[in-house]
This record gives sequence, C-alpha cells and structure tokens, in this order.
Amino acid sequence: MTRRLAELLLDAAARRWPVELRDDLRREWRAELHVLATDRRRLRMLRFAASLALHRTDGPLAGRRPVRGPIGRTAAALLLAPLGAVAIVVISAIVMNVVVGQFLLTAVGWWTQAQLPLWTAMTAGLAVVLARFAARWGRRSALTGPLRTALGIMLPVGVVIVGIEYAMSVEGLVRATPGLLGWLTFLTLVLWGAAALAGRGRVRAAWWFGIVGALVAADLAVVLTVVNQFPADPGTIVDGMPQYDTVDRVSAPLWILATWTDWSFGLPRPTPWEIFLITDVVVTEAVLYLAITPYALAYVISAGRSARVEPDAALPPRESIA
Repeated sequence: MTRRLAELLLDAAARRWPVELRDDLRREWRAELHVLATDRRRLRMLRFAASLALHRTDGPLAGRRPVRGPIGRTAAALLLAPLGAVAIVVISAIVMNVVVGQFLLTAVGWWTQAQLPLWTAMTAGLAVVLARFAARWGRRSALTGPLRTALGIMLPVGVVIVGIEYAMSVEGLVRATPGLLGWLTFLTLVLWGAAALAGRGRVRAAWWFGIVGALVAADLAVVLTVVNQFPADPGTIVDGMPQYDTVDRVSAPLWILATWTDWSFGLPRPTPWEIFLITDVVVTEAVLYLAITPYALAYVISAGRSARVEPDAALPPRESIA
C-alpha cells in the first residue's frame, strides 16, 4: 500500500514536467524508490515521493509554468475551507457527546450546562488550527484587491451554509435566512476592511477590526434570527400565562455569547428559558460562524500583507540600480 501511494505521487510529479523528460524522470525516481522499498524504509520512501510531487518545477527544463497553478491552489483553498469548517463543527459535536455521555453524565449534576461550552471550546480550538493553514494559503492567493479577496472567501461559505440548511430542512432555511443574509453581508464588509488595513501595513489594527467586527456580525445574525422567530411582547395573557414564547430584546448584545456558552454571565437577562429558546433556533449557525470566522480573517489579512510586500520584493536591490 505504501509503495503504491509513493508511485502515485511520482506519477503526479512527472506530469508536471515536459513530455520529453517524463519517462527518464520516472525511471530514475522509481529506481530510487525500489532501493528504499528494499531496505523497508517506508517513511523515507513516502517523504521522497511527496517532496517530488510538491516541488516546484522551476528552471529552464521545466518549461512554461501553467497560469492555472496559483489560481487552482486558490480555488481549492477557498472551496475546501468551508467544508473543513463544517467538519470541525461535526467532529467537535461528536467529541462533546462522547465526553458528556461517557464521563460527565454520571459524574456531575451540571452535565447539561457543560455541553455547549465544550462544543464551543473544541470548535474554537480546531478553527484556530484551520486558520493557521489559511494564513499560509492567503500568502499565495491569486486574488487581487481587498474586496475580491473578501468575496472569494464568503461566496463559497454562503453556498455551503445554505446547502447545509436546505439539507437539514427547508423550514429551517427559511427561518435562518434573515440571520444568514445579515451575517454574510456584514462579515464580507468586515473582511474587506481588515484586508484593506493589512494592505496598508496596519496588521494589528486589521486583527482588532476583524475580531470585533466578526463578533458583531455573528451577534447581528443571531439577533435577526431570534427577532424574526420570537416577539418581545407576550401579547394576550390567559389565566396568568402568555400564549406564546417571548425573548426580551434588552439582552440582544449578549445573545451570541449566551448561545456559545449557555450562560447569561450572571445578568438577569437573558433568562435560562430565553437562552433555551435562542439556542433552540440558532445554535448550529452560531457554532458554524465560530468555525468559519478565524480562517476567513487569517486568509484576508495574510493576503493583504502579501499584496503590500510583493511590489517591494519585485524591485532589484539598490546596488544593481546604482
């Protein structure tokens, strides 16, 4: 199995070279692969094949590099990253259920209060890991300009989230539409601004602007969804009981944090019942926002910094100018 995988990597590496060189390169590389396989050095064999597959084919013999290289890498990163964020949410939910079911359920009485904080913490941790990779991808982005970069990030995100909502239920998609539209629009503007700041060299300001703006965007999305779902006024009261559920608007700035933590931070609002209502309609979207935002910010800020450095790097050294 290891030998077969290494051969597939060598074939991929050979296809990046001109046709007249491929057969000779394959024979040379497979001879080296045979030696490593004979010595049972499987890890070294995979490293050798992977290094050839990932190595850039620069130089006079490599021929003209295809334009689709950086464009293809950028498209792959922007299309796969939202799916990675969805995978993070799913994996975190599975781990949370295992931890709660196997350890907390019979050990402590507050296991129900631990579910959302655990889900949020694991999602945030994995999202930071994804963001580190996104920062590398952003440095090699083929997109030019802050607005194009922001749109390039958010368009695939919108398609993926709408697809997930539709797959779960059409009714859920209709219910979540106001919040999703608000989040997609506002976060696109935030990413645009963060990329523009990074392009001017104000990286710290870009991060602060992006983090605060993304938090506001997520809270705005939760507020729009909840307001569309629950009224503030209890309306007609029969036998001392309201006829439908309500959520007081006074605590709206805390709704996103309450959704992530299942807690009101010691404040009278939102009440435990209001937190239950809020999380019941928007918890999946709120956790998705948390999984997506770090990599989106890391990508646009890294791309903005690279766009600023690139023109200077292209200039010849001063000695040669003189």
